[in-house]
Amino acid sequence: AAVLNYTKPVLLPFIFSIFLYSTLTPLVAFIQEKMRVPRPLAITFSFFVLVLLLGAIVVILIFSVEDFINGADQYKQSLTDMVLLAQSYANQLNISIDLQKIQKTLSSLPLLKYAQMLTSEVLSILGNIFLILIFTIFMIAGSKKKSPQNPMVNEILSKVSAYVSGKFFLSLATGFLVWLVLVLFDVELAFIFALLTVLLNFIPTIGSMLAIALPVPILLLQFQLSWSFFVVLAITGLIQFVIGNVIEPKMMGDSMDLHPITVLICLMFWGLIWGVAGMFLAVPITAILKIAFSRIEATRPFSEILAGRLPSRH
Repeated sequence: AAVLNYTKPVLLPFIFSIFLYSTLTPLVAFIQEKMRVPRPLAITFSFFVLVLLLGAIVVILIFSVEDFINGADQYKQSLTDMVLLAQSYANQLNISIDLQKIQKTLSSLPLLKYAQMLTSEVLSILGNIFLILIFTIFMIAGSKKKSPQNPMVNEILSKVSAYVSGKFFLSLATGFLVWLVLVLFDVELAFIFALLTVLLNFIPTIGSMLAIALPVPILLLQFQLSWSFFVVLAITGLIQFVIGNVIEPKMMGDSMDLHPITVLICLMFWGLIWGVAGMFLAVPITAILKIAFSRIEATRPFSEILAGRLPSRH
């Protein structure tokens, strides 16, 4: 655990690039075989599309944050209105509230500082994305056209690719539906919340709950406790529930063969080691360990335990 934590700046981009490699390899093979283009051209085209997509996301994020900062005065006024409403309720209950102190605090909110912090986080993420792309380029360029002959490597690549691809499309559908609802209700930062929904859906159980909770402060600022606030929360929660508990199990099944308790424990462990990034990687890493354990006689009982099956005694 100490080594994993210390080597985090190197290992995280490398492991993310492995999963990106397992997802892009089928696309490169498809372009190469169906369109009959040389492999270098297929690799170049795949990465061009990926970089174009990432660039579009970054540009939209920048404009969304800028619009939010431009509307800062409006949000401060909404906060003040909410405080006045809370004061009226407090007066009815004979509870004293120092309104002037609260208004002074709200008027001095350091929005510029928050924007600078957000910008530095975005730049840090972009630096990691660049490193991940470099790793992935070398992996794909160094791989052969034919898949590896080792059965364990084939199984790992197949399961990870199926999991990441399936999870990506389901998360993308969830994010699109959430974005549609937020746009229909004219919610600020709709694209950012939709993007966070896509990303957080890769974190089992906890991610979907966080995705529902994140827009709550903005919804409160815009709608206070009106019917719109509750309708938006109800619809986004229903979308998460239906896709996560009805559609996903039917589409993906138990492809990783991991017990829910195993997933939660590994989620906490990798979250402790690598933070939020570790939570994203928890399920694929645990699945890879399970496959490796199942291929070795001495560690096969550990594979059964990860699947929730106690090894039988002979």
